[in-house]
Amino acid sequence: MTPRVPNRAGCLLTTVSLPLVFLLLLTPWDSSAGEPFQGYPEGIRAHANRVVEAAGTGKAETLAVEVRSLRQLMFRHSVISLNALPDLVFERAAKEGWKQNASAAVRELAKVAPLSVPLWAWMIRDDLRRLDPERFAYDLSGMWDALRMYSPALLGYAAWVLLFGSAAACWFAAWASIALLLRARPALTADVSRLFRQFPNPEIPAALVVLSCFAAPVIAGVGLGVCAVFWIALSAGYLRRGELVIATTAVLLLGGVYLCGGILHSVSRFSGDSREGGWLGCEGYIPRSWPEAAGSSGHPLSMARWEEMVKFSRARAEMQGGSLESADRMWTEQILDGKEAAGAYNNRGIVRARLGRTQEALSDFEASAALSPTGGPAWWNAYQLHLQLFQLEQANRIHSVAWASIRNLSSLNFLAEEMTHGELVPSPLQAGDIWKSLFTLRGGWLRALEESSFYGRFFRPVPARWVLAFLAAGWLWAAVWKLLSLKVWLHSACRSCGTRTMVVGMRETTDICNSCRAQVGAGFRGGEERERRILNITHHRRYVRACSVIFPGSGALWAGKDLRAMIYGVILCLSLGALTVSLGVGSADRALVSDLQTLVSGAALAFVALLWAGGAWWGWRSFGALQLRYNVARERT
Repeated sequence: MTPRVPNRAGCLLTTVSLPLVFLLLLTPWDSSAGEPFQGYPEGIRAHANRVVEAAGTGKAETLAVEVRSLRQLMFRHSVISLNALPDLVFERAAKEGWKQNASAAVRELAKVAPLSVPLWAWMIRDDLRRLDPERFAYDLSGMWDALRMYSPALLGYAAWVLLFGSAAACWFAAWASIALLLRARPALTADVSRLFRQFPNPEIPAALVVLSCFAAPVIAGVGLGVCAVFWIALSAGYLRRGELVIATTAVLLLGGVYLCGGILHSVSRFSGDSREGGWLGCEGYIPRSWPEAAGSSGHPLSMARWEEMVKFSRARAEMQGGSLESADRMWTEQILDGKEAAGAYNNRGIVRARLGRTQEALSDFEASAALSPTGGPAWWNAYQLHLQLFQLEQANRIHSVAWASIRNLSSLNFLAEEMTHGELVPSPLQAGDIWKSLFTLRGGWLRALEESSFYGRFFRPVPARWVLAFLAAGWLWAAVWKLLSLKVWLHSACRSCGTRTMVVGMRETTDICNSCRAQVGAGFRGGEERERRILNITHHRRYVRACSVIFPGSGALWAGKDLRAMIYGVILCLSLGALTVSLGVGSADRALVSDLQTLVSGAALAFVALLWAGGAWWGWRSFGALQLRYNVARERT
């Protein structure tokens, strides 16, 4: 009996993989416009439409038959995946009201759309809903294979990761700079009030000046990065060491956002070119036009790499369209160039096998297997040819290696009973080299920064070439300001009761006043001094609690929990970043993506709300515990 390829993977702890799934669910995917099967052979187009019609409630057997027939037809035309199929079926399910029962139909379509990342993401979501860890592990492996073998998916995922990281970093910079400024505001206001001693109430104009310093950059319309650096530099002299770590992290993250802008601009140009032609990878859609060769205009990929990808995709299109002589010539050119050699050898072997040149095909398969011994379908194709030529000894020799090679392609879901008719598996355009080429450090990133949307949004009006220098100067000023605060007399606000005193030297040892350290509470003799202290404690408590609600985690900063507050801020900002990117994925013109986006947006919003409420409660309680520790809250004030 022919061995069966297992279609399940081992169990995997769902909790370990949840963060990865959460990231991948939001991946922006390409979509082809117009006729979903435009450019494919007429037989495939007609049969694909029959598959769409066969899907429905209670039609599992009919759909399975149609899918098997379509898959055999796809093998004959070297088509690996029809990525539009799952979306068409899911859209029909949504219109006809059986979307909740679409799981069986969608899973069946994985056999003919194995490179559809939204399909695998939707199945992972279904696994989590059904609490099925075995299916979850298998579907997670299938998603990774689709990302690895289908270049647009991996590029889309890479772009999303950069967007997600940039959004989270910007949220953290905003949260940290504002929270630290609010932490320093009482002492900063007291120092500014020294400039208005001639006024009857000097703290009023001082508060207006500090408020103006906060609002001025926002009103002036400068970027968020510039505002954050300004606020951090303004408050640095009044911060503790742990709070300075938070400030430094925010500045470093802004530098990362600046660099991500150039990378994303390169990715957007690259993906824009591929979408315009609809050509990249030739899996899931057929090209409507071919891009021009890259010149020396600073394209994100070098001219050589760009041309290699175009040539590979052209050859795949000729191969799928049945132009075997033309495809053989193109694959030979690819092999002579020495690029994409493993995939080119494998695909040329398939073309030559169909032309009846079986010995040459076998040589190509063996050359491909030698270049990629642990992956790819070349061993399987050689095994099939040996069987067709009744070379049973050679077939038996590579039998186990052949089956192992296609087991590594878990997303393709090969079954033994379906692979007994001499099916030859082609090679898609692998994404690994594209990843390396696209994200290799180059001067083009820096040149593209001024054109990127990140620069105009976060770092205006600083010239693009000076942004890193501006961030370094802002951090240097904050460091100098902190060192100066150790040598000059400045105000310090007691973290417990809010009393402001003039101090010099190590501020960490003086941010709790003598009265609080002596457990005085409000225990002064009756009179103006007692009333002033009670009023000061009351105002300070209200101020910190308000900060804790508006900017959760601020109360923990006042309570001295600097690093724990930073960890909380990172988690909160990661959630805000996920929410930002999920709401900004773009028009969801594909049914599966729309369904996933709705789910993830709602989950991210709920998680942000939960973290916000939890952070406010934690800050409120931490500050209350601090006041209890110093006897400030025991007496009713």
